[in-house]
Amino acid sequence: MKVAMVSTYPPRPCGIGVFAADLHAAARAADPALELEVVAIDQDLGGDVDPTDALDRPEVRWHLRQHDRRDYDRVARELAASDVDVVLVEHEFGIFGGTAGDHLVTLLAGVGRPVVLTLHTVLTHPSPAQASALRRVCALATLVTVFTETARRMVVTSGAVPSGRIRVVPHGVPALVVAHEAARAAAASASADVSDDLSLHVLRGRTVLSTFGLISSGKGIELAIEALAQVVPTHPEVLYLVAGQTHPEVVRHEGEVYREGLQRLVAELGLGDHVHFLDRFLTVEELSVLLASTDLYLTPYRSREQIVSGALTFAVAAGCPVVSTPYLYAEDLLASGAGRLVPFADPTAMAGAITDLLDHPEALAEARAEAVRVGSTLGWEQVARTTIDVLSEATAVPPVEWVPRQVLRLAQLDRLCDDVGIVQHADGVTPRWSSGYCTDDVARMVLVGLGLASRPEQRPEPVRMVGSGLAFLAYALEPGRAGLRNFMGHDRGWLDEPHQGDHVGRAAWALGAVVAAQPAAGDAKPALRELEALEPSLGAALSPRTVAYTLLGLARPEPGLLPASLTALLRTLATRLTESLDRYAGPRWPWFETYLTYDNARLPQALLAAGQRLGDDALVRRGLESLDWYAAQCGLGTSTVRLIGNRWRQQPDGSPAAGGPGDDEGDGDEQPLDAAALVEACVEAYTVTGSPRYRTWAWAAWSWFFGANRLGVSLYDPASGGCADGLTEDGVNENQGAESTLAVWQAALALDHAGLLRLSVTD
Repeated sequence: MKVAMVSTYPPRPCGIGVFAADLHAAARAADPALELEVVAIDQDLGGDVDPTDALDRPEVRWHLRQHDRRDYDRVARELAASDVDVVLVEHEFGIFGGTAGDHLVTLLAGVGRPVVLTLHTVLTHPSPAQASALRRVCALATLVTVFTETARRMVVTSGAVPSGRIRVVPHGVPALVVAHEAARAAAASASADVSDDLSLHVLRGRTVLSTFGLISSGKGIELAIEALAQVVPTHPEVLYLVAGQTHPEVVRHEGEVYREGLQRLVAELGLGDHVHFLDRFLTVEELSVLLASTDLYLTPYRSREQIVSGALTFAVAAGCPVVSTPYLYAEDLLASGAGRLVPFADPTAMAGAITDLLDHPEALAEARAEAVRVGSTLGWEQVARTTIDVLSEATAVPPVEWVPRQVLRLAQLDRLCDDVGIVQHADGVTPRWSSGYCTDDVARMVLVGLGLASRPEQRPEPVRMVGSGLAFLAYALEPGRAGLRNFMGHDRGWLDEPHQGDHVGRAAWALGAVVAAQPAAGDAKPALRELEALEPSLGAALSPRTVAYTLLGLARPEPGLLPASLTALLRTLATRLTESLDRYAGPRWPWFETYLTYDNARLPQALLAAGQRLGDDALVRRGLESLDWYAAQCGLGTSTVRLIGNRWRQQPDGSPAAGGPGDDEGDGDEQPLDAAALVEACVEAYTVTGSPRYRTWAWAAWSWFFGANRLGVSLYDPASGGCADGLTEDGVNENQGAESTLAVWQAALALDHAGLLRLSVTD
């Protein structure tokens, strides 16, 4: 069996990387015939890979830049073309790029192999983005493994994974650590080989308490130091070792503020002779020395959410009695008596537990014996064999998902775009220069350009589309005047004055997407400045569509990327859109207006996006209710999708809407704009809920472009890469203008980003 393991990996300092390297060594030892190669996740900072990540190790076959979505697509294609039988992914939200690590979706959707997903983090209350990302990656996994029964129950209860697809595989520890007495002997013989700051002669005659691992504020080490101040008066021989470097991500964002604060606390409490910091990442040999010399291990972690701890696993396997806060993994591992649990953020309770064990050697010995017993089941050899069994099982399970593939050509899009923007209309495929440009289309062009720029093709067109589009939007703004200009002639002269309208909302959508993408070219800061300049106009918006487009822009950036005033505007406009729904909705008409017209699905999509960003379940529920009703109006779930056309479907007096799917009178021409909106709204619903229904509906709406419509004809032209401008009563409008061609690209890129389509882009 040939396995590709996706994980951080040494020499990158990361606990999951250490886990992966240990698993690699143990699996190869357990089954020498196993071929196990590594996809190493490198920490790319500002476009450059951390040079320490790039050091060659023979088992590392692929390198994956953490924050570059194009690399996920590239690696997926390479794995799909390789002789790998199964892919093993070590999952933690923070080691993958994207929103809550959702770049991983791109890899799993295209890998073309069974996937076993190991969850290193399972949260009781995940953020909406974390829940969405986890559902999507689990949906693409053949089997999912967790470390404890508690984690299994949590994942099944959340609905992320059916119980039949989840397995429990304990966290492993190296043989050098397992069995306390053997480890003590090994440590004694190895002590001369380790560095002076960890030699046993420094520890002789001391009662040693210890904590090790990557240091961050979540470890709660200050609580242990405060507890130590209460222990030292009765046990002056106590020494607390805090081993490990500060977490690299913490150093990146905060420097050494936390460690320096701990050192100040030690000085303030007069504990200089009782606390020793080892500021580095320890080898397994050094950890064996540390743990073999430890009388009592401490994990004063602050969060109950931690579902696994490699450090605690190592300590228990080494036979160390433990005093810990009751995070989920500690509750599981210490339940049989290998330690004591104390309340969170309670130094006095921790001091009491430490003192009680030190005062009662027989109780300490009992806890040590139970730790030895529990640890005997955690050796890597046993864990590796269980892991290999799960991998083998996955190769015999049918694929979980079928992801359709689609090839789209850039030719028509390239023909319509120039250094100003994108020409509005075309005669057939020929741009009609006399139609000029409009802010609406340019905003859509920016969205498509951003999507294309994140793909692996590395083409110049997306960079031009985003750059020229942002310049156009900036030129459309006149300081001191409300709104934006919308129409420009081909001679670059404006044809209107700044005014309010849907084009202002579409511009906000594009600008918010640029802020969220944080493109390396430096476009994000100018985009944010224009978004802030537009804030008064956006706040005055009353049209439901203008509000919806603005919400889609403001909901995309991660928290912290928008100033407080724009974050507040997100909530204000979400409330305004729900008020519109409350004003017009009835039992048979749960909608935002008294009619259905163009781009309808953007309204429920906006509620879903805003609800997801704000963590507002009520907004999400209202969005799903209105989307479900609108989807039925368009025939989703039936054999033929029929979009709401340009005659409008009205319900002015509370009576049922005129027309409906298959109605003989019909609604007029069907527009690609509406198909794209329906695709993206269903994709939004799928990412929020994980429901297979919305995945199926998104594919059905996408198929409208390719003949799954009332006339059975394709609007997408594979020869030009353009999209026809509409489906008429008895045929197709053959012109391939900006709005329609951008619509097919917007829909395709949304599906691709959600892992629901494998998109290939050609000339």
